[in-house]
Amino acid sequence: MKPKKSKTLSQLTKEADKAFSRAIRLRDGEIRGGVWVSQCITCDAWRPLTTMHAGHFQSRRFKATRWDEENVNAQCAGCNMFGSGEQYKYGLALDLKYGDGTAKKLVKKAHQVFKVKRDYLEEVISDAKTEINWYEDNLINKDNK
Repeated sequence: MKPKKSKTLSQLTKEADKAFSRAIRLRDGEIRGGVWVSQCITCDAWRPLTTMHAGHFQSRRFKATRWDEENVNAQCAGCNMFGSGEQYKYGLALDLKYGDGTAKKLVKKAHQVFKVKRDYLEEVISDAKTEINWYEDNLINKDNK
């Protein structure tokens, strides 16, 4: 039997993005009418979890903030894609949600050099899966029984 190959950094990054995105959309939502919905940070609209994005205030290309829980929030497709992220509104909403100066802090953090390593990605994946499991075990499945 061959030993199992380790995942590449690219594969781990993809897995981290997927798990982190789901955890963020769950964090920013609740059950309404038997459906899990999340609220868009920029327009306040409530939409089903499956249609929401994990919108980044500072672009995903900036590794220092790519998996930062303040930098990433539920955002509807209209704001995230068609509204180009609604950057100005997003910054205002961040300061309301997390405190004055949050947007400025994230802009500065995004431009710091950050080397993504295997153990960091594995921690992002583990933490996100733990959070997802908590929501599914304590809220989603509990309310739908």
